Amino acid sequence: MRSRDKIILGYGNIANYVTLLGLLLSLSSCCFALGKNIKLGVIFFIASGICDLFDGAIARIIKRTDAEKEYGIQLDTVVDVVSFGITPVIILFSITGASWYALSIYAFYIVCALSRLAYFNTTAVLNSPVEYYHGLPVTYIALILPIVLLYPSAIASIATLALVGVLFVLNIKIPKPQGAWYVLFPIIAAVLVFLWWFL
Repeated sequence: MRSRDKIILGYGNIANYVTLLGLLLSLSSCCFALGKNIKLGVIFFIASGICDLFDGAIARIIKRTDAEKEYGIQLDTVVDVVSFGITPVIILFSITGASWYALSIYAFYIVCALSRLAYFNTTAVLNSPVEYYHGLPVTYIALILPIVLLYPSAIASIATLALVGVLFVLNIKIPKPQGAWYVLFPIIAAVLVFLWWFL
């Protein structure tokens, strides 16, 4: 069936459903954080990062058309804007407030995240598959920020966001996670969830 003949636009498959689950988790994270339940906000944020880790891996092992592959790339990036661009800012805003320097760093971070995602989309289309990422993948903030927030310091947290923003757009090679990393990252995430739950 051609896309223009479909009643519902888009492509449904397990990889895209995992991507959308990550979106729902990050939106829940924002709601909890704005409601001052930082613990659940951070836990849901970590869970959204795990969804992003596995949606690509699932996508690579299921049969998809070229249109589905392109749609998956675009969907993943749009979700990443919310999950790893906006959500960490909302979590930190709920903790540190809206001082002028904090707002400046938040804006800087979001611009860097968007630039990184736009660049990734360009290279993903032109050079798929890739062995290395150029710049730190935005998903990594879902592990970095919860670690930093275990020892709450407004200055350290905001400084971390600024540093991560720079790493997003710095032209450095980061190996693409594969093999053992798909075990290690969930273990780190599980440890962080445990620490946050009993914090």
